Amino acid sequence: MKRILSGLLILGLLFASGISVLASNAPSPKEEVIYGILNLDGSVKDLYVVNIFAGGAITDYGNYSDIRNMTTSEKLHQNGDLITIDTAAERLYYQGTPDTKELPWDIAIKYFLDGKETSGAELAGKSGELKITISVKQNDNSNSTFFENYALQFALSLDNQLCSNIKADNATVAEAGSNKQLTYTVLPGNSIDITVTADVRNFKMDAISVNGIKLSLGITVDSGEFTKQISELAAAIKGLDDGAAELLGGLNQLSGGMQRYIDGMKSFKDGLEELAVGANQLHAGATALKEGLSELSKQNDSLIQGALAIQHATFASVNAHLGSMDLGLPVLTPENYGAVLSAIPDLDAVKQQLDGAVQFTQGLRGYTDGVAQLGQGASSLADGTSGLASSSSVIVSSANELYSAGVELNQGIKKLRDGLASYQGGTARLRQGTSSLDSEISDQIDEMLGSISGKNAKVVSFVSDKNTNVSAVQFVLKTDSINLPKVQKAIAPKPVQLSFWQKLLQLFGLW
Repeated sequence: MKRILSGLLILGLLFASGISVLASNAPSPKEEVIYGILNLDGSVKDLYVVNIFAGGAITDYGNYSDIRNMTTSEKLHQNGDLITIDTAAERLYYQGTPDTKELPWDIAIKYFLDGKETSGAELAGKSGELKITISVKQNDNSNSTFFENYALQFALSLDNQLCSNIKADNATVAEAGSNKQLTYTVLPGNSIDITVTADVRNFKMDAISVNGIKLSLGITVDSGEFTKQISELAAAIKGLDDGAAELLGGLNQLSGGMQRYIDGMKSFKDGLEELAVGANQLHAGATALKEGLSELSKQNDSLIQGALAIQHATFASVNAHLGSMDLGLPVLTPENYGAVLSAIPDLDAVKQQLDGAVQFTQGLRGYTDGVAQLGQGASSLADGTSGLASSSSVIVSSANELYSAGVELNQGIKKLRDGLASYQGGTARLRQGTSSLDSEISDQIDEMLGSISGKNAKVVSFVSDKNTNVSAVQFVLKTDSINLPKVQKAIAPKPVQLSFWQKLLQLFGLW
């Protein structure tokens, strides 16, 4: 029993000791600032990490070849990758030199003078046509989290007295005293190729600075109301498609009826010998047709006004949505929308929607025009049958004319039917394309914000995965400067100290 109790006591002490060790080795909260000195070609020359802590007992991790307390004279303790210190300072800074010199970005800087590539050091004091290219890509040998979530800002400063005709596409240009400041921003997850050209003389240039930070823009987009309106638009398009389908069905019936009418007219033309018997009946039928088409024609204005209202509502809705996106577009109208939207491929779906509304109005106008023509034909038919009833001598020629007019009218109805069928196919595609537009827009908004601010990943340590309590990481990089070579001043020879006898001989011209 004593042995068992002793064993349990030993295990308890070991377990408690293990907990104490694990607790003491927990990483302390900190911030990291990575300072890098780059060569003129963008490669890493020196790399330092400044770790920032609150005071007290500090535990940190990192593979450093050298560490230095920047705040106090207290000694840092290094055991492998474990660095500890118990400091009385309220805030402690210590610098570490990492074993490797890998950055998350592969930066390559090249220099060309008069079209010939040269090194940055050889440019000092030179004159000619200068071109500087900077390429920034992902370094596959480093943690991809920084490339995907951190933005870079490049800053170049050119002396206006030494550089002229400066061209820097896509740069933010500012005057800073006698210098022209060129700034480029690289968003998270993106590469960039920068080109700067200038005419230079006695060239020199301050260091190119590069700052890398994790963007925190605080942008929130409430897409709920916007997607709600998009859903309402999709519902309206669904109703438009259903209406077009019903209108097409009615027009198909009209076309079929007109075809049967033409067939009847042909039989009428072929049976002229029976014309005299049925002339009065034909006249009565033609008159009824004329009156019916007259009543139908009275609805033309209402149909046209309805189509125009739909077209106006469609343009108003699209203008409202585009206006809320602050794209800087002019107000879209049936006359200008094609030219405006054709230059923006991303808004092709909006252009197709507006095309459908305009084509629907135009097609309906064609339909009403066809009804009017049909009414005119019916009027001619009534006149012809009246003449037929009163004078059978001209019935043959009148019947031929009536038949020809009917054929032409039937062809017009078929064209209108085909046009409406094409329009209905467009509304069906538009309906299908907008059925999930609200969710697609929400996804696009999220993707757009992600491309600007990164993937919102958790802040991680640059130097060690064991540092799990890092609140911020910042990169501060700078290249060497291109300085004019120092001119060695001529040193005047010291006067020769002559002895007494030498001076005496010199007096007589013998020295």
